[in-house]
Amino acid sequence: MGEVTARKRGKKWEWRFETASINGKRNQASKGGFLTKKEALEAGHLAKAEYDKTGISFKPSEISFSDFLDKWITNYGELELDHSTIYNYKKLIELHIKPELGKYKLNTLVHETLQKFLQNKFNDGFSRNTLSVMKSIINNSLNYAVFPLKYLNFNPASSIKMPSKNITSDVPTRTKQRVVIPNDKLELIFNRFSKDTTAYIPLNFAYQCGMRHGEAFAVDIDNDIDFEKSVLHLNHQLQFINGFWTLKQPKYNSVRDIDLNSKMLNILKDEKQKQDINRKKYGKYYKQLKVNEKGQLNYSNGKNIRLATMRENGEFLSPRIMQHVGRVIHYEEGIKYKEYDFHSLRHTHTTFLLANGADIKYVQKRLGHKNIKVTLDIYYKLTDEIREKNKKFIEML
Repeated sequence: MGEVTARKRGKKWEWRFETASINGKRNQASKGGFLTKKEALEAGHLAKAEYDKTGISFKPSEISFSDFLDKWITNYGELELDHSTIYNYKKLIELHIKPELGKYKLNTLVHETLQKFLQNKFNDGFSRNTLSVMKSIINNSLNYAVFPLKYLNFNPASSIKMPSKNITSDVPTRTKQRVVIPNDKLELIFNRFSKDTTAYIPLNFAYQCGMRHGEAFAVDIDNDIDFEKSVLHLNHQLQFINGFWTLKQPKYNSVRDIDLNSKMLNILKDEKQKQDINRKKYGKYYKQLKVNEKGQLNYSNGKNIRLATMRENGEFLSPRIMQHVGRVIHYEEGIKYKEYDFHSLRHTHTTFLLANGADIKYVQKRLGHKNIKVTLDIYYKLTDEIREKNKKFIEML
């Protein structure tokens, strides 16, 4: 039989070797998805050794669940899921699913193993939301193995169940603690990332307006802001989908109007004026950003768009700059505030409004919370200051 060869297909490598002819026609066995040529050849030699020994090529159902999850997230996830979902899925797969289930062959997974995995994660204190996402990953990936790939005849995860709400876990449920950033730290953050930095506007969108990360980079300064009425019409969030930064509806379809305070309004007026000056300064070298009918940002086709977050020469400003901002805030001398994340600015904004008597329904709409319970949970966790403010109502009884 022929030797094992490897070739590159797109960004990945594939091994291939010739097998026995059938009806006078040449046949080949192959498998792709390897990061390097060396990995592809090593796997190909193992497959050929098995073929030479048994006369039967390897069966796809005998690959590990770990390898199959990589195949699923690449072939299905990156075509069907948005950037943030893929990021969260990959994190759960690498940190939790692969270490416990990845060692099993795909065709040896059974209901009991998968149900036990979910129960163990529950007893480890994972929230029901996280458990639900892990269950979806396992179930959806194995559905994909059944159809269209036909690696399996049935999905062993189809009948696994979430732990009952009536039982308690062995350890307290894990919840991410959102912090209210103290004033001294806020001052340090905004001194470090002042109006001359690219992070200044997105940081203010989070702190002054309570906007989410993707929303803070999706504001069209010409069409989304009513400067006369001091209102921001929030219509989009920005996500990385299929190789493009793409405008899509905000989380939970929470299109909404956000009232702007005078500080945020002046920041945006200054930015618009600065962009007008820079456009004249750079002339033909100014990079005109466009958005096509799919919502994809580019420089070649579609309608012109002017984002509030841009570089001086008109170039697109990636939301990923906030990763660097986070590292600076966490570790740089003079700040070193490791409790910070971008969402903590949104949480600080929400808490400030509620602590000072803003109507809960108004805050819910402003923040785009899907359920008012989210807003109420923040309210009920407020400081003793709120409690003291409300003691006066007791005396009115």
